[in-house]
Amino acid sequence: MVIEGILEESRQHYQNQYDYALGRLIFIPKGSLRKKNTPKNAYWYLRRHVQNKGYKDIYIGPDSDKAVQSFLDFARERPDRLDEFKTIKTALKQLGVKKVAFQKKGYPDIFVNLVNEFGKVGLWDEGLMLIGSWCFNVYVQALGVEFFPLRTMDFDFGLRIPFLGDKADIDDILKRMGFTAQIDMAYDQVNYVLPGVGIVEVFVDRQAASEDQIQTIKQNLSLRPAVLSYLDLLIDNPVTVKMHGLHKAIVVPSMPSFFIHKLITAKFGEHRNRSLEHYKIRKDYKQAALVGKRIFEEKSLRVILKTQMASLSKDLRIKMDESAKAAADFIKGPDLSVDDVNAVQRLLKYGLDVDTTQP
Repeated sequence: MVIEGILEESRQHYQNQYDYALGRLIFIPKGSLRKKNTPKNAYWYLRRHVQNKGYKDIYIGPDSDKAVQSFLDFARERPDRLDEFKTIKTALKQLGVKKVAFQKKGYPDIFVNLVNEFGKVGLWDEGLMLIGSWCFNVYVQALGVEFFPLRTMDFDFGLRIPFLGDKADIDDILKRMGFTAQIDMAYDQVNYVLPGVGIVEVFVDRQAASEDQIQTIKQNLSLRPAVLSYLDLLIDNPVTVKMHGLHKAIVVPSMPSFFIHKLITAKFGEHRNRSLEHYKIRKDYKQAALVGKRIFEEKSLRVILKTQMASLSKDLRIKMDESAKAAADFIKGPDLSVDDVNAVQRLLKYGLDVDTTQP
C-alpha cells in the first residue's frame, strides 16, 4: 500500500510535468530560424513546411526589434523542450502509465486556465467571446488559416451587453491566477497584468454600452470593461469552437466577421495613428489577408461573408473600401506583401459582388 501510494504520487508528478511541457512545446512554433542580412539591417524568418507546397520562409521581423528577440528566444527553446518531453514520457512509461494517457494539448497553461475558469462561471454561455490575436491563433490551430507568428500573449475578450448572466467575481479569478490589476484612469478601465506573460482585457461595444449597462457589469462581474468601436460586428456573429486540450468549448467571431472587423479597424479603429501604430496596422492587414484567403477557399464562408456585408450600412462598406485601398501604404515585404493586399482587395470586391468569378 505504501509503495503503491508512492508510485501514484510519482505518476501524478510526472503527468503534471508532461502536461506543462507539452503545453509549452506545442505553443513553440515548429520550423527552423533563418537570418538574412542586408547592408542596413538583419531580418529573421521561420522556415516551415507547408503541405503540398514545400518549404516557406515566414517573416518574423528585424533583428533590432526587442519583440523579435523575445520570439527568437522562445523558438530556440524547442530542442530542449523536446528532450525534456522525451525524458518525461520515458519516466511515465516506467511507472506504468499507459499510452492512452499521452494526449496532446495545443495551448499553454495560462490560456487553458483562462478558458476553463471563465467556463466555470458560465461566461462562454452568456456572451463572452475571444477576440484579437489569440482569436486569430485559434483560427490557425483549429480552422485551417495559414500560420503567422503570434508575438503577444495578451488575451482580449469581448462581452455582449446587456449582460444577463449570473454574478461572478472575475477580479478574484484573475488575481488567483497571478494577474495584478492595473487601473488606467485615462480610459476608465482595469487591465490585468501577469509579468512575463501578458495582459487580460475585456471590451464592450462603444455604441451599445450605456453607463447603466457598464455599471451593471462592474457590479455583477467585479470587472471594469473598456469600450471599443465596431465590436458589435464580432459579438453579433459568434461561432463555437471545441478544441483538443480545452475542456470547454469557446466562442470566437466567425471568420467573415473577423475579416470585416479587421479591415475597418485597421484604418478607423482606436489607437490606429498611422505614424505611431504602423506595426499594429500592418498586423491587422496581415491577419485580414490570411483569414481572407481561407474564406476564399470555402464556398460556405464566402456565402456568409456576402450575407454579412449586405447587412452593413453604406458608411461601413465605404470604410472597408477606403481601408482596403490604404493597405498598400503599409506593404513591407515580406511582413505584409503585395499578394496579401491583393487578397484583401479581391475578397472585398467579391463580397460587394463586383468580382464573382470565383467558382
